[in-house]
Amino acid sequence: MSVSRREAIKVFGVGLASLMLLRCRTFSTPTPSVVTCYTIAPITPEPPPLPTPLPSSFAPRERIRLCWGRFDQLAAATLSGQNQGSDSWDDPFGQQMLADHRAALDELVEAEELESNVADLVQDAFGAAVFHVWRSNTPITCYEAMMVDYAPTSAEQLVRQAETLTDLAQTGNLDPDTVALARETIEHDLAFEALTYEEVSALYEKIIAEAQQNPSDIPPFEEVELTVTPEMEKAAQFLADVLTGQ
Repeated sequence: MSVSRREAIKVFGVGLASLMLLRCRTFSTPTPSVVTCYTIAPITPEPPPLPTPLPSSFAPRERIRLCWGRFDQLAAATLSGQNQGSDSWDDPFGQQMLADHRAALDELVEAEELESNVADLVQDAFGAAVFHVWRSNTPITCYEAMMVDYAPTSAEQLVRQAETLTDLAQTGNLDPDTVALARETIEHDLAFEALTYEEVSALYEKIIAEAQQNPSDIPPFEEVELTVTPEMEKAAQFLADVLTGQ
């Protein structure tokens, strides 16, 4: 049985994949040839109020937009130590965000305003972004980075593109070229998030094999060729429309 994509994100995101090439060590600083790993996040002295679930009375698209706009709240709650469950790997607020997001998507699917497979892609992307924000701000020991680990980069891009599109909507400056670039970036991220554990492993093995003679040949994530399906294009367009209020 294959490992779920969500488990794969956790595995690769902290450097514990089956392709581990380096020893685990706390507070490490990777060399320039590797992707930077997650670092220890400090505890903030004055914790902010823990965010509450979104009201179900809001329209589904509005709730989805609000979910993508709560990453700062998730980061603050995690840094403060308030977003903590029974063990160090719990993320109660993140799980609430995921539930709110999924419920809104399900309403759109039920109303036949969104295809179920497209909704699943959007949910997977949001899950990757939530995990990345939480993992970047939780005080958990950092593992030394692997030679290849694109999961943090992909998730970070999802967060940043969401911020870009939201900012464009707030300023009213919906530049078509900027929106198109953000949509294309999201498509590429969706293509990565849709890969199975086995497919990610095969991708990393291929890149490592090609770079064995010269580590500098490891390509940045944006240059990695991935297959973008019509469903991924629809999912990216949906996100762009929701985040820009279209």
